Amino acid sequence: MPRQHYFTPLRVGVFSIAVAIGIVLALTPLRGAEQFPQLGDVADRSWTTDLEITFDSAHLTEQAREEARARVEQRFMYDADIAPAQLAALQVYLDDLVSARAARAEATAALEQEEVDESPVRIMSSRVDPATQDALLEIAEPQFRAVQREARNVLNALLQRRINEDDLALIRLDIADLLDPETSVFRAALVDDLVAAYLRATLVPDPTATAAARDRAAVAVAPVTVAYPQDALLIAGGETVDEVTAEALNQLTPRSARVPLEPLAAMLLLGVGASAACGLYLFLAKPDAAASDRRMLLLGFLIVLAVLAARAWFEFALPDWRTESVDLMVPIAAGPLLIAALLSTELGVMSSVLIAMLVGVAAVVLPDYGDAAPMGAQAVRPVVVFLLVSLAAVLASTRAQVLSQFGLTGLVAGFTAFIAGLAFWLFDGSRETVQIGWLGLAGVAVAVGTAVITIGAFSLLGAVFGITTRMQLIELAQLQRPLLRRLQEEAPGTFHHSLLVATLGERAAAQINANALLVRVGAYYHDIGKLHSPGMFIENQAEGPNPHEQLNPRESARVIIEHVHHGDALARAARLPRRIRAFISEHHGSRRVTYFYRKAAMADPRAEPAEFTYAGPPPQTRETAIVMLADSCEAVVRASPEHDDQTIGLLIDSVIEERVRERQLHECDITMRELQTVGESFKSTLRGVYHARIEYPEPSAAERAEIGVHSVGATVAVSPPPSASGGNRDAPS
Repeated sequence: MPRQHYFTPLRVGVFSIAVAIGIVLALTPLRGAEQFPQLGDVADRSWTTDLEITFDSAHLTEQAREEARARVEQRFMYDADIAPAQLAALQVYLDDLVSARAARAEATAALEQEEVDESPVRIMSSRVDPATQDALLEIAEPQFRAVQREARNVLNALLQRRINEDDLALIRLDIADLLDPETSVFRAALVDDLVAAYLRATLVPDPTATAAARDRAAVAVAPVTVAYPQDALLIAGGETVDEVTAEALNQLTPRSARVPLEPLAAMLLLGVGASAACGLYLFLAKPDAAASDRRMLLLGFLIVLAVLAARAWFEFALPDWRTESVDLMVPIAAGPLLIAALLSTELGVMSSVLIAMLVGVAAVVLPDYGDAAPMGAQAVRPVVVFLLVSLAAVLASTRAQVLSQFGLTGLVAGFTAFIAGLAFWLFDGSRETVQIGWLGLAGVAVAVGTAVITIGAFSLLGAVFGITTRMQLIELAQLQRPLLRRLQEEAPGTFHHSLLVATLGERAAAQINANALLVRVGAYYHDIGKLHSPGMFIENQAEGPNPHEQLNPRESARVIIEHVHHGDALARAARLPRRIRAFISEHHGSRRVTYFYRKAAMADPRAEPAEFTYAGPPPQTRETAIVMLADSCEAVVRASPEHDDQTIGLLIDSVIEERVRERQLHECDITMRELQTVGESFKSTLRGVYHARIEYPEPSAAERAEIGVHSVGATVAVSPPPSASGGNRDAPS
């Protein structure tokens, strides 16, 4: 998102409120009162009540309510779907019996006098006893129809009742009562077996009704009241605190003392003022280094963490160790130093002022709420020392290229702490010599603490918050990295093109105060997707036929477009940072592979432009926009047969104008003035690359005799033929 659109009043306001809350919480001292043992703790001594206490025990009340719930029986409801389902299942079985009886009759008629297989026919899905099933297959047709009719009627009548699972055995005894009294015992037994096989409980559990009944029972239980008389023993030493005892202990006193209202109000005002100043700076300056949610979160996190860490140190060191300068031993510079290293020097300076002011005031006022605050010059000593130390560390880290340089930055911070502390020692009337030793120890502690914390947290915070650091970029810029080595060996033309794009982009980025190092590294990797099929791209094609001549325009465009997808896959596999992967996906934006689209359109005017268009997105930052322009300008100038100054200028102007017309630069925050500067930088660089070279005269006779040859032909540089794609270097010549 462009920076001018990111720092909205709402976003900055939310950030300021969050930071204010964090600062107030960080500055609030925890003056704990006597703490009672908590649930699960082992009491270190016996505890008794000072006064009579009475309270409703939430634990005992909940136990009683759970017991009431358990006493409520399960509720059931009649399921109207069971009767149709069981009747349908019975009918399926009866239909199978009808089919089996018919098959047996046909077999008997066909065999006539021959021996008939009397083995019983088994119906696989039957629930009926095999003996009953055999009888149903053998009885006469009138009896079978009567059994069918009576079984359906009886089962239907029974399934209309509210039958519980436990009542099935008793319900079966009612089957005979539902039959015609004239029914034979044999037929009644068949009907009984059939009905019993398909009879099911019609009552199913009703969770809603059960839960409601149990809730009603629980609500009806009155709270359980517990009373302890004065001086009653709550718990003896060595015993474990249970739930009821913990509730009783909570009735005695608050868990901790409250912070007095005046200091709390002072901390609130300090937090609001500091966070408002920080938010105002972000809203007005709109620093690129903080223009993302993660970066804003990191900024606020480090500010609050630095204040919190210093406040925790002061709880230990002050006021008793003030004369020994123990309060100055806190490595306060680590917070601003990390902000400068991970985000920007400007934000590091801003946070140095903010943190030094907050922590300095806390060191003077909060330890005992001003009752024994230092007077005179010593009152401003913490603020001044912390500010100078932080600024020195931030400014010393501006050109840090490797982590080990943070060790030197720590030494600068420690030396500054010693010098600043020594200055205030001279202001002190007593000027005890032993205090110089304490100041030296404070300087060593600051140096070691700042270096260790910064080196340890730098990479971790960068990974957690997804920030690509300058040191990470420097490492990725090494040409011996695996992907760049592959590019040199497998696609040398693409590799040298990437080097030239990096040169163009880095110089232009520096002139508009963009991240020049990020541009250089992004340009190195922007075309790594061509490793998938390097021979399909013109810069890697040697003498011989162009492979695109064997493909139709759509296939060629697909191969060209896919180098972006392949590049992103390679970058993810190599765990390249997200900011570097952006150059791969955005350097073509949502442009069209013009050469193959026009070629396809000549054959088929209905050719769909979407098939020849990159997925994008268009450049989202100034850095990716610069690489897009450098990529196109290098290709157009290289493809041109004319390399005079005027032609190069016209070609570069036309490329930039074309990208503007195509709306490829509308989603980043690059300005027209910056585009003009970028274009002039490209012209200067490319004119240097393609400057005219003098032609050397033939070697003299003495030279030929010296090297043992008769003639040396002059080297002739042959320019590649112009691309038919209008500057799209992905197309074949």
